[in-house]
Amino acid sequence: MNKPPQDAWFFTREGERIGPVTLADLRVKAQESALDPRLDMVWTQGMAEWKPAAEIEGLFGQRTAVEAQESLAPAADVYAPPKLGSVAEMMSREGAWPGARRRSFISAVILFPIVWSFVLPLGSVFLTGLLGPEITGVIGIGAAFLPLLVGVYFGLMRLVNLGMSRWWYFANFVPILNLWIGYRCFACPAGYAYHKKLDGAGVALAILYWLLVVLTVLVIVAVVALMLGVIDSPAIQEQLLESLRAAGNQATQP
Repeated sequence: MNKPPQDAWFFTREGERIGPVTLADLRVKAQESALDPRLDMVWTQGMAEWKPAAEIEGLFGQRTAVEAQESLAPAADVYAPPKLGSVAEMMSREGAWPGARRRSFISAVILFPIVWSFVLPLGSVFLTGLLGPEITGVIGIGAAFLPLLVGVYFGLMRLVNLGMSRWWYFANFVPILNLWIGYRCFACPAGYAYHKKLDGAGVALAILYWLLVVLTVLVIVAVVALMLGVIDSPAIQEQLLESLRAAGNQATQP
């Protein structure tokens, strides 16, 4: 029979269960910030259930040693860690997840830039009369980058809220992969990397998101085809040009 090792620990990372590893290996991961004290769960034989890594004594500090817990029950043939919380239970913890929630992210990256585009010109007029054009110009340059900074911050915090690493933010610069990241940030509820389930609002937002993606792709294909002369029909060309002009005029109207 296979006897379970005496010093074997399991942990989760971005929703994936990993192990067994030794307690020493687990401490190294904690010291190297490869273990999230709040989101990553830890279990070893003798524990009744999975616990957040932060609740494991001595894991994130060397002041006290963690004593091995011995089970009173007979040793099992193989490790059988208890299941993580149910999907319903994990999704009900939405308010407990750190980072930026879905509505905060959408407000920061979509609504705020739109509002800021109206506020900035009005503010420039006011500041010009108060501080003069030169100082106002310098302030305006910095203020123009504010939506970008806000978007980056909330993008990083949204990944934390989903249970993902902040390093995934760089996927926004990779074609195709950025669509997947955008979908998660736009539609998925808190802790999605763990429970992999959409709520009702998430389903509606997911449908809207992918419809917008498909529409954008179709517009790009039509424009490229028009520029390359693939579309031979003058009537279709004129209709496409008229549609693009109307969209451009609508976008530039205050």
